[in-house]
Amino acid sequence: MRTLRPLGLGEQISQRLRIDIISGAIPDGTHLAEDNIAARFDVSRGPVRDALRQLESEGLVENRRKRLFVSFLGLPDIEELYSLRENLESMALRLAVERASAKGWDAVQRLVDTMAVAADAGDHERFDEADMEFHTSFYRLSGHRRLAEAWRPYQRTFEVLLEMSNTPDMHAAVVDHQEFLDIVRTGDADAAVRRLHNHLLKAKRHIRDVIERQADLDESVPVDVS
Repeated sequence: MRTLRPLGLGEQISQRLRIDIISGAIPDGTHLAEDNIAARFDVSRGPVRDALRQLESEGLVENRRKRLFVSFLGLPDIEELYSLRENLESMALRLAVERASAKGWDAVQRLVDTMAVAADAGDHERFDEADMEFHTSFYRLSGHRRLAEAWRPYQRTFEVLLEMSNTPDMHAAVVDHQEFLDIVRTGDADAAVRRLHNHLLKAKRHIRDVIERQADLDESVPVDVS
């Protein structure tokens, strides 16, 4: 996925490991040895430590007696992630509806317009980037700094989930986001939160289907980082 800024070396490693963990290429419980990861990416241990600290903050890695292990159970963790996101994003959305100016929502409209252009071009990367920024804008427009910080550690995880799911009909998704934004701009926070619930429920079902299909195919080859 393209990002708004170049990734540093530690971020590049964490992104690659994040994809492998969420996709199941590195299974739950795998010991993540710094030396092996450094050898895999042909880097020193410094960027690897940075990457592992980041993944630990996201809950994808856990420390057991100073050794780091993958901590991702697939579908149960997907349920946790989406329930957490819905609660955080509902609060952000309510505050944004109350506090944001018309100019702020105009900026969100431009993101929907970007999604439409990307859909016409068949550009999934650009589409996903605008989709994620659409939702992140709720936190920014909420004016609640700590709420935005609470979302930040999970944003990369949801970027991977979005990329894995590859929205099958981007044009339908554009319509969905436009209708969502139209409701938000009416100022009815309760209706906006209900729409968010349905929006995230649909997304969660889609990623569950993707993960279940991958499990059925059992095509992933575990990556040796132990």
